[in-house]
Amino acid sequence: MYSSEAGQFAWFPAALDSHMPADGPSTEPAEVVIGRAGRRPVEATMVVSAPAGASTPWAVGSLLAVNLMPLAGVLFLGWSTFDLMVLYWFENGIVGLFTVLKMLLTSGRDGDAKGVGAVFERLFNTAFFVVHYGAFWSVHGLFVVVLFGGGGAVADAAFGPLSGPLGFFFGGLGIAGATLRGGLLLAAMGLLVSHGVSFVGNALMRGEDLDRPPKELMFRPYGRVAVLHVTLVLGAGLMLGLGEPVIGLALFVVLKTVVDLRAHLWSHQPRAA
Repeated sequence: MYSSEAGQFAWFPAALDSHMPADGPSTEPAEVVIGRAGRRPVEATMVVSAPAGASTPWAVGSLLAVNLMPLAGVLFLGWSTFDLMVLYWFENGIVGLFTVLKMLLTSGRDGDAKGVGAVFERLFNTAFFVVHYGAFWSVHGLFVVVLFGGGGAVADAAFGPLSGPLGFFFGGLGIAGATLRGGLLLAAMGLLVSHGVSFVGNALMRGEDLDRPPKELMFRPYGRVAVLHVTLVLGAGLMLGLGEPVIGLALFVVLKTVVDLRAHLWSHQPRAA
């Protein structure tokens, strides 16, 4: 580095040493002068956002509590593999619902658009997600009905909504209406409350995910659904092969709970800006 005042070159390490106290490295950000002497110094700092935390205790507690309902259904109400798969399939729809809310509320932007353009872009991406994820969820529900024993009147009621003009995209609502009854419906509402607690505690109160671009939020549910349901399909297939023993179904619920908890903690882990 050349100094016009001294008329000679100064070594860069000496500039760094001048900011280091005798008793050890300083915790304050160092100012390093780059270029000719007399120019404005550049302050080198590293900015890290405040960590969001693993998740709120209320969200984790509600997740664990609501997963006791399927366990009670297996042990005391005679729930089958099909009942569990329908319940866990419906939970994917709940995940999509709260993703829509995050996309509408986020302050993040996908591009350089501002004002009305940014609002239009957010609404367009949200509408695209509703249609695309709705089709994904509806077809997934159809496979659950076909593969895991929801035949007869249940299958007829499930296939009916898919034959409508928008059935391919929103037929999942009809499948849910045809399959969720009694205690199963109560457990489904419990899952809705659990995800609502997580949304309020983590997103609304702490601002988690509400600085992400809508497109980033749009793709996040697919990874969770893929990991969770590969596990569920393998477990459900094993249960059908074993004749659906109660202890096997109970372990199946525990397995889902563990996978779901790990996915929840991973999705809410702290991140740097």
